[in-house]
Amino acid sequence: MTLDAALDGGLFAKGVVPEGAEAEDWPRLDSAERDSLEADLRALFARFPAAAAPNEPQTEDDLIWPVLARLGWTAVLRQQNLSPRGRADVPDGLLFADMDAKDRANGLPQEWRRYALGAALVESKRWGRPLDRASGRAGEETAPAAQMLRYLRRADDVTE
Repeated sequence: MTLDAALDGGLFAKGVVPEGAEAEDWPRLDSAERDSLEADLRALFARFPAAAAPNEPQTEDDLIWPVLARLGWTAVLRQQNLSPRGRADVPDGLLFADMDAKDRANGLPQEWRRYALGAALVESKRWGRPLDRASGRAGEETAPAAQMLRYLRRADDVTE
């Protein structure tokens, strides 16, 4: 998949990126910064072996986390348990607005309490995985969108 296809509904829902591009921070980038960002993202997508149907960890390591890092999300914690008991709710990542927030989160002994200091959750899936429905494969009986909604509801509950 090319970056253009990803931005046209193949990876992000149509309308998300154009709306996000109008966000407050984007106008702060000068044309050279935007060109550099675009070139870097195109290079990441060009190297990504989409035709080989990468699994979830490969998709995370070779695409999702590098894209997030290039977008400035460097204050992250991975695999933080969102449940006070058990491991039923473990999103793939928790993003923080800055290192100060991450440092404060790391000071909390219970992982689930760290979500109160986070800015966004990350939930990754294998390349090509439908995000709005079950895929029909074993282990993929529920839609990732439903899983993310559960995580968001849980984060809201535990962070009040």
